[in-house]
Amino acid sequence: MLELEPEHPFEAPQGSFLGHVNIVMFTYVLDGGLSFASGVLIARAVHADGRGAFSLFIISAAILQMILGIGFGNAALYFINKRELALREIMSAAHVVTIGSLVITAALVAAIAPWAGDRVLGDNVSPWLLIAAVPVIVYAGALRILLQALSRFVAMGVATIVQPVVMLALVIADYALGDPSPSRMVAFWIVSNGAAALVSLSMLGVANIDLSQIIKPRWVVLKKLARFGVQGETGNILQLMNYRLDQYLIRGFVSLAGVGIYAVSVSMTEAVWMIANAVAIVLQPRLTSAADDEVRWMAPVAARNTLFIATCAAGALAVVAPVLLPTIFGDGYDGVVPALWLLLPGTVALTGSKVLTSYIFSQGRPLVNTMITTASLVVTLIALIALVPPFGVNGAAAASSMAYAAHFAAALYAYRRISGQPVFEAIVPRPSDARLYTDAFRDVIARISRRPSASAVATTPATPPGPGS
Repeated sequence: MLELEPEHPFEAPQGSFLGHVNIVMFTYVLDGGLSFASGVLIARAVHADGRGAFSLFIISAAILQMILGIGFGNAALYFINKRELALREIMSAAHVVTIGSLVITAALVAAIAPWAGDRVLGDNVSPWLLIAAVPVIVYAGALRILLQALSRFVAMGVATIVQPVVMLALVIADYALGDPSPSRMVAFWIVSNGAAALVSLSMLGVANIDLSQIIKPRWVVLKKLARFGVQGETGNILQLMNYRLDQYLIRGFVSLAGVGIYAVSVSMTEAVWMIANAVAIVLQPRLTSAADDEVRWMAPVAARNTLFIATCAAGALAVVAPVLLPTIFGDGYDGVVPALWLLLPGTVALTGSKVLTSYIFSQGRPLVNTMITTASLVVTLIALIALVPPFGVNGAAAASSMAYAAHFAAALYAYRRISGQPVFEAIVPRPSDARLYTDAFRDVIARISRRPSASAVATTPATPPGPGS
């Protein structure tokens, strides 16, 4: 087997785990707040039909991104942290993958658009815009994951925040100067992702791009990335379909306005995912490079506390939703609250899945995650076909919640088989976990006062918690 040697020494992830989670969590909160603001403006400006068209375009672009991105990001994260590929090799490969996605998307749209017409996505959002959107988000996503792989979470946060900042600025300007339309909102989304990609590139450094490897690609590197990446990305594509297939069925069985209502419900419940996303992003490179003993205690602690926080957040959202959402979004979105309530139980379950699948990935088992998602997708399809025609938007919400719960159950089973630890280790919080919250609080205070805390100095506890702690 051919081994590729890194071109420079690798530095393992450093710094406080809780500190990194706090950074990523702050990024997600800020990102979520900015995205929520632009989402409200878009929903009010283009109404439910236009919001549905906007959502369908983004979903379609995201699916193409995952397919044409060949799992580049996950593969890069794995091989960087396993010290098997150098940043310069991977960044050069990212440009080859982006160019390939541009060519293939253009060919697909040219073949399909004349037959399907401009209304395939609704409200005259042209599918030709996909030719710009897909390579832009392939490139932006690849560079952002490289920052994650290097555990440069502050830089990743800056690059992440650029997108919603630019998006919100463009939406506000359109309100002031023009007549908002779904097509313009899509164009703003493309531009804002392009801005995020440029910021990521500046953080990584143009010097890490080898033009000769773009003109004459190193196929051995691309094959190595693709061979590993496709295994994991197949699961991600299926998971995205798990998340978003319901909106296509609502488009077919209900209406475009129903898609808009459902998309708003989903966007609200995804606020519960913030902590899970933050933990998973920090956990994945750390677990991949960590020793077995550290992995053994860290994964269940992260899973059970993520579930606990998500449950609290979901309960709070369920209580305030009936007052908050109709006031913010207006009368055209009256169906948002019941759908949100039906989505929340599954959303909480999926936060646990996000952490557990990061653990499974770190053990070099991306195909296991793919099998988990495949099983969940079967539940999704059966439930959607059974529930959407008679119950519409609420049926889609209930079906998605059932599928998310099935995904979590399968992830727990896989975690048990791979780790050999009881599933309750990853579900039930313990009194000793209170230390995590006090350490997190101290870490925040220390950062504010610019003094290192105990939790920021050590990357792991002196004595990892045992099974009975």
